[in-house]
Amino acid sequence: MRILQIGAGSMGTRRLRDLRACEGVEVTLFDQRADRRAAAASRFGVATTASLDEAMATEPDALVISTPPDQHTDYVRLALDTGRHFFCEADIWAFDPRAVAAANARRPEGGLVAAPSCTLYFHPFVQELRRVVREELGTLHAYGYVLSVNAPSWHPGEGAEYYARHRATAPAREMVPFELIALDHIFGTPVAASGRVVRRGGLDLPGADSWSLQMELASGATGQLTVVMASPQTARQGWAIGDRGFIRFDLLTGTLERALPDLGDGYSRVLCDWQQEYEPMYAKEISAFLAAVRGEAAWPYSYDSAAVVCGTLAAAELSMLTGRTETVDPDRQPAALPDAYAVSSAP
Repeated sequence: MRILQIGAGSMGTRRLRDLRACEGVEVTLFDQRADRRAAAASRFGVATTASLDEAMATEPDALVISTPPDQHTDYVRLALDTGRHFFCEADIWAFDPRAVAAANARRPEGGLVAAPSCTLYFHPFVQELRRVVREELGTLHAYGYVLSVNAPSWHPGEGAEYYARHRATAPAREMVPFELIALDHIFGTPVAASGRVVRRGGLDLPGADSWSLQMELASGATGQLTVVMASPQTARQGWAIGDRGFIRFDLLTGTLERALPDLGDGYSRVLCDWQQEYEPMYAKEISAFLAAVRGEAAWPYSYDSAAVVCGTLAAAELSMLTGRTETVDPDRQPAALPDAYAVSSAP
């Protein structure tokens, strides 16, 4: 199988590593930066090129798109226009699922694999947490989750070209949909959201550093998500309440606390070592994509779902300007900047 890897930044390098570990895969890297091409050729022994035409001339079976979020669209469109399978890193702006369906219909044999990333699906802690919520917690009433990260610790060697240095693709903004992919998988899909986007810290960041969402889920439950990029302490923690009791979870320690009287016990258990399983989940994800391309399994996350995730971010950002809870509309994707929505005066 011939794979064209597009981009060799931090995520692209990770994808190259995992692709090279898969049998029967031939990888070519397209990246316009000479230093990244040289590093990839030295570390992974892959062919590289700075020319997209040369890259496509290798007749890849599939594209792996690991560019900054604001560059995804052009490469997704390239894959669809040429009828190729593709994997794309998590989005702020989801590609139109109708265009994906149309491209699949144009393919004589159908079966186009359009695979938006869903990395956390492949972490065993997330898998077990979803099972507990779906099978043990009972009817979900509410959940809350916080991600706290010290943003300057992200890629300190990169300069102004690094996408997280810009307002449109600020790290806290990017991480809202990344976390929502897993949260929707665990707890259910939002139908409405309100939000607050603010600058709270004194770090050298572009614009806001904190996103807070309150969501109404399709089930009627309430979800809360806060992403903060101005704290020295990294955290990935949450809680959930159902009609059978309460759970608390900490992804970074791999700990799940359960107090469910109907089941006759309570416990605090370390389910797994988060960090030990962190890099393997990326390998599992890219292996699952290759399996989907080979027709061995279906990809578990669709652009219909991605449109809802990104539409939730849009609803929350818009609500900050309107002062209203906004409906999650998959056709309404985030504005270029979090305060650049066209606001209607209608209630």
